[in-house]
Amino acid sequence: MGERVPSRGEVVQAAAWLGKHGVRVGVPTWLLTVRLGVRPTARSRPLVVLQVGIVVAAVAGAVAYQCLQYLPGVRGVEMTESKVAYFLGTGMQLALWYPTWWRDRQAVELLGDRMLTRPRPSWRETLGGWYLASAAVTFGGGAALGVTMFVATPYRTYAWSWLGLLALGAVVFAVVTTGVVRRPVIAEDEPSAAVDAVLRREDLYIAFPSCCSVPVLVDLITTHRQPPGFAPWLIGYAVLAIALQVVGGVFDLRRRPVLRGGGYGVPRPARAVAGRSPEASR
Repeated sequence: MGERVPSRGEVVQAAAWLGKHGVRVGVPTWLLTVRLGVRPTARSRPLVVLQVGIVVAAVAGAVAYQCLQYLPGVRGVEMTESKVAYFLGTGMQLALWYPTWWRDRQAVELLGDRMLTRPRPSWRETLGGWYLASAAVTFGGGAALGVTMFVATPYRTYAWSWLGLLALGAVVFAVVTTGVVRRPVIAEDEPSAAVDAVLRREDLYIAFPSCCSVPVLVDLITTHRQPPGFAPWLIGYAVLAIALQVVGGVFDLRRRPVLRGGGYGVPRPARAVAGRSPEASR
């Protein structure tokens, strides 16, 4: 199988990513261009089309979820109004994650025997305690609140409709996080290994668990469909999840891998030509 030829836009995007991380190159190496050219900051036309398609599918999912109100015994007026926010949020996460997952998979296949044999970091080393705590509060704490609403109040439709959306967020979170943590070290030399370490941390921001604790607050400021007396609990739940995520982010900045040395590409201004591999410019 021949090497994929990155586009001019991907070369520019990869160089811009490296520049933001303190490495100035004109034309990045082939592997870095392939991986960095579709990261969340990329705005290539096919990527935008894909992201728009996923968001449209998310809106359709929200509409379909609302149709559950027509089932026997379901009180549609009690269903949470946060469904659109949940579906849009998870849709955007998938729109950011899928292109990077697909391109990394291609990179592994094309590297073949050239890929370094290096163990990937452990779950705890990659995620960190604060990140895991935020996820536990978001999904575990949210589930506890939802079950309490279902058991202790007559607002059962509200409870299960929120729990279903929270489960959707948990599934997307698990898919993205597992994909990042279980991904092998995609590198052919030390510079690309350093970039892989940075990407492994940054890609976790796509999952961002605490964002799944916020949409339920829509009910507190719009329809007030939540059970009486649960507003303070929902606010405290969201604030705690976000606070844990923010504190974890602060600590993460202190231990974030840093790119050092050279070997990331051509260390001088160079014009990337569409249809030509960056390696050919060396």
